[in-house]
Amino acid sequence: MEAVKQGGATVGCKSKEYVVLATLKRAASELSSSQQKIFRADEAIGVAISGLTADGTAAIKALRRDCISHSFTFQSQVEVCRLAGRIADKWQVCSQRAGSRPSGVGLLIAGRDTQGCHLYQVCPSGNFYDHVATAIGARSQASKTYLEKFHFQMDNLPLKDIILLALRALKEATSEPLTKDTCTIAVVGVEMPFRVLDEDELRSPLAELAADTR
Repeated sequence: MEAVKQGGATVGCKSKEYVVLATLKRAASELSSSQQKIFRADEAIGVAISGLTADGTAAIKALRRDCISHSFTFQSQVEVCRLAGRIADKWQVCSQRAGSRPSGVGLLIAGRDTQGCHLYQVCPSGNFYDHVATAIGARSQASKTYLEKFHFQMDNLPLKDIILLALRALKEATSEPLTKDTCTIAVVGVEMPFRVLDEDELRSPLAELAADTR
């Protein structure tokens, strides 16, 4: 859990039709590039990580294998809840074996299935939770406190507003200004596959955030 608390802040927000993931880009030094924090697991499922990137990469590979196996066996998309439960079960086993260590990464799983849009948090302990909005990583409590003020409004928010809400929450976890070089946004929703927003799509919400006086 300490590794997750020291990782880059990651925020997730969900409405009836969309789920948004927002992460901070952090580089090990001024001479290196930032590490990827948001990954695509399936056409309608994406994952954001906070903690040890190597553990996160291994978890993403396991999630992708589960998605492919389910699709091949049942000719349908796996339910997001079942996918979160599978990785949580694997991590729980690691926490009780003397010959292995617990995972050092936390996950936010965003996805859409036949039951709607979902946002799940998976902890290294093996616990997983269904959220309307949440945050993990360094200084994530400030982001959670901000999100709690607006949780009753999220269900009916359009995509533009929920992206802006995620950026505002992410801003609470850092003292640096958010730019296209310091944050990453990904979305998934009804009739919208999971994708990471490019720089042109980020320009408008970041400009609005910069002018925000809240």
